[in-house]
Amino acid sequence: MLLQKNSITKILIGLTLFLNYSLSFGQPPSMNKITGYVTHDNVPLNNVNIFVKGTDRKAITNKKGQYSLQASEKEVIQYSFVGMKPVEIVVEDVTDFLNVKMAKVVSDLEEVLVEGDENVKSFGTKKQKRPKVSTAYGDIDRRSFSNAVQIIEGKDLWLGSGNIAQSLQNQLALSGYGSFGIRPTGTFSGRKTALWDIDGMIFENNPPHVDLVDVDYVAVLRSVASTTLYGMRGASGVIVVRTKGASKSEVLKQQLGFRNQSKYKNDALPYRDFSFNTEYLKKLERLPNQELYDSYKDLSAQYKNSPSFYLDVSNFFRIEKRNKKMSLAVLEDMEEAFDQNPEALKALAYTYQELGEKSKAIKVYYKIAFLRSSYTQSFRDLANAYIKNKQYKEGWDMYLRYLQRGNKLQDKGIEQIVYNEMKSLYLQKKKVAKIKEVFIPKDKKNNPESDLRVVFEWNTSEAEFKFEFVDPKLNSFVYEHSMEKNSERVADQKAKGYSSEEFFIYDMNSGDWLINMTYLGNKKYDPTYLKATVYKNWGRKNQKEETKVFKLSDLNNKVQLFKFNSTIPVSSAVSSN
Repeated sequence: MLLQKNSITKILIGLTLFLNYSLSFGQPPSMNKITGYVTHDNVPLNNVNIFVKGTDRKAITNKKGQYSLQASEKEVIQYSFVGMKPVEIVVEDVTDFLNVKMAKVVSDLEEVLVEGDENVKSFGTKKQKRPKVSTAYGDIDRRSFSNAVQIIEGKDLWLGSGNIAQSLQNQLALSGYGSFGIRPTGTFSGRKTALWDIDGMIFENNPPHVDLVDVDYVAVLRSVASTTLYGMRGASGVIVVRTKGASKSEVLKQQLGFRNQSKYKNDALPYRDFSFNTEYLKKLERLPNQELYDSYKDLSAQYKNSPSFYLDVSNFFRIEKRNKKMSLAVLEDMEEAFDQNPEALKALAYTYQELGEKSKAIKVYYKIAFLRSSYTQSFRDLANAYIKNKQYKEGWDMYLRYLQRGNKLQDKGIEQIVYNEMKSLYLQKKKVAKIKEVFIPKDKKNNPESDLRVVFEWNTSEAEFKFEFVDPKLNSFVYEHSMEKNSERVADQKAKGYSSEEFFIYDMNSGDWLINMTYLGNKKYDPTYLKATVYKNWGRKNQKEETKVFKLSDLNNKVQLFKFNSTIPVSSAVSSN
């Protein structure tokens, strides 16, 4: 993308001034007292070493797994314990409680056999030139799997081979095109051939043609490395092929335009909001209407530190009592009570957008931008809120502000989201927004169209999920957002200050699509608020959008967020109670 400035745009002078002021004259970072528990498989870990990197501040967990220490925003806390993978967490402005779950370091000492050759050979070990391997289910840190991952560089493949499988025979001493397997000694699986993962597409049988000149590298996954990500389908090993256009892998993941052979098991439960089971709502339920507001004010003194209390009560007044005025009054109280808490304000802004209160959402996002001027998400959210309110010029100017602060428009994360939104705004609303800059797309396709675009955003950066997309043939694709399975993306989000992902679906004509989610927690006891914005016919003249907010507190249960096809409204299958 190239942005040529034909004139200097005046960009939200007030916001610019206070953002610059906050950076130039900000006080030294204050210390946060951080407490929490460290566990493994729900068992407390005693004597876990915890320290703030680059300082002499440290702590050790007690028999209950409890700890306490002080750290400042942007500092990194490391948790280490013998036999466990170390955990590193970046401290944020609101960090005061961190429950950390540690995982064992898997030592794969099994000799790996290669079937198909009379003279069975074991894989040698080489210096790891690639510390991470990209797979269809997230990145693998090779240091965590030791000898279970073998890398073959594309330049080392025999180009005289007719296909990728034949070329690998020379490197791995394999024989039999499309019928070889990789297995550890002493294990057995009904499947005897390796699984193929080519740029994020899964193939159980013969792989498609791959131009060997375009291969960047091949990763052979064995034993724990393969079954951890691919389940029992990977028990005979997985061969991961990444081409030099490896950026396509990320695009393919998010476009969901491939055939994933994992089958959906019809195991998702309907989404349910359990807020109405809380004690405070049970009390309000029993009262006559004329006493509701006064009783809520009395309860607010007890729950003044709980953002979810205000959001629950607001929903109760709106849905159960059908009193929108009272519902909005509660949200205004929340805005005042948590005016210095960006995570609470973000959940509030989500709610305003779901309710169609666009001006109120802009006001809250403006506050968040003041509190978090170094977060890229702050600029994108404010720009997006302006556009939803048809303030296209202000939205465009805020995107420019995002760029002027040195942020890029790349092919992943928040940069890709901003690029797609800037491109759509420029192509559809250039005249209305009075855009004077020239926006030159980085790709050849002029109009970024899709049947469905879904943007997920969450209010706390520590939240972890599994998103499952199920196509009409019940093929399932799972994208896991967690430190264990996608540490590189989580680190990128923390470094740049964003908490969002986008996905595209291009074929809505052949039947129902499902979007399911499994919530994995957020290292504290407060719920996470997930906002899903669904754009139907994205990039087209008949584009429509709808926003839904989900309160997440139920751990490790797969729930269905959406079900749609080409003939039904985007939210018709969403249950809110």
